[in-house]
Amino acid sequence: MTRDPEIVANERPVGPVRVRPENPFTGPSLWLPLRYLITGQVSLLLAIALAVLRAEDLVDFYYQGHLLAITHLITLGWITTTIMGASFLVAPLIFSAPLYSERLGRWQFPLLAVGISVMVVHFWTGQYRGLAAGGILVLAATILFLVNVSLTLRRIPRKDVAVPYLMAALTYLAATVMLGNLMALDKVLGFLGGQVLATIKGHAHLAALGWVSLMILGVGHKMIPLLTASTIEEERRSRRRLWLLNAGIVGLFVGLVTRSRWVFPFGLVVVLGFASAFCRLARPWRQGKVPRLDWSTRHVLAAFGCLALAILFGLALASGLLGDDALASRVAIAYAFLGLVGWITLMIIGMSYRVIPLLVWLHRYSAIVHDEPVPKVSELC
Repeated sequence: MTRDPEIVANERPVGPVRVRPENPFTGPSLWLPLRYLITGQVSLLLAIALAVLRAEDLVDFYYQGHLLAITHLITLGWITTTIMGASFLVAPLIFSAPLYSERLGRWQFPLLAVGISVMVVHFWTGQYRGLAAGGILVLAATILFLVNVSLTLRRIPRKDVAVPYLMAALTYLAATVMLGNLMALDKVLGFLGGQVLATIKGHAHLAALGWVSLMILGVGHKMIPLLTASTIEEERRSRRRLWLLNAGIVGLFVGLVTRSRWVFPFGLVVVLGFASAFCRLARPWRQGKVPRLDWSTRHVLAAFGCLALAILFGLALASGLLGDDALASRVAIAYAFLGLVGWITLMIIGMSYRVIPLLVWLHRYSAIVHDEPVPKVSELC
């Protein structure tokens, strides 16, 4: 029977003793994911610096070059790049399936890094004619990523409840990047006409809800039991939540792009899906089994708190009750901030507190674990 590597690594009393894992680590070389994770952190720091430099833009209308540059530094440079790097670890680390091709991961990185850089520079300078070139590079990197991860997921048993979430997230990633490239071409050809703002809203929600949030929930099926000492959720309930979220995300996207009155109802459907996920997270507390509140768990709980606030702001925008355009624009920026920095960023940091020490432990000690005493994963933090 396959055992979780973190349980194996931590199942000893305090003090060095011999640990003999039943399954060797089959992950990629350490530098493959690290180049993505380091790039993601540099992008986040740069986005913070630019936000401080242009703080007045944060309370202005959101569709302007500086704010779009900062937003894409966060969404592409920080969030997407970090998730891509972490994805190369998820299969071997959590699902015990080796990565399909480390070479594809190496080829993908320069395309992604250069593409994001070109996009951010052209957003910042307002020279939109070069935006499509950066978008094409990001699209090429995304295709390599989708091929690599999809073929890796084929090695995981289909009965695993997390796999449908991950496959859905990859589908939304493909749709998000293709739509982004269409909008980049529109900067030159102007074929979207008066639908630019509506398309941007759909593009943003497709990325944040479809690509990122479903990836978080999919990986969370494996991570939440580690964070809260609870059991893995049953497949039927998990699949119902996925169907609910997919219906809400697709309906919300169509409603935003077409400016339909159905935006608010489909937004409520998405809220129900996230509420179900929160109930899953809170199950140990309801059962009286309070988990240890380490930094990882604190970040995850804070992320769900920010998600709740983002939902309130989002429903206020979708209801159409904010008649003042200036007020609605500021609420939209606060909504995006809570979603990207509050919900997604805190969740990534929370999971990183578990994944990165475990990654280092496996690369540093898996080769010598049979021969000499090794520390626990928690001792590396």
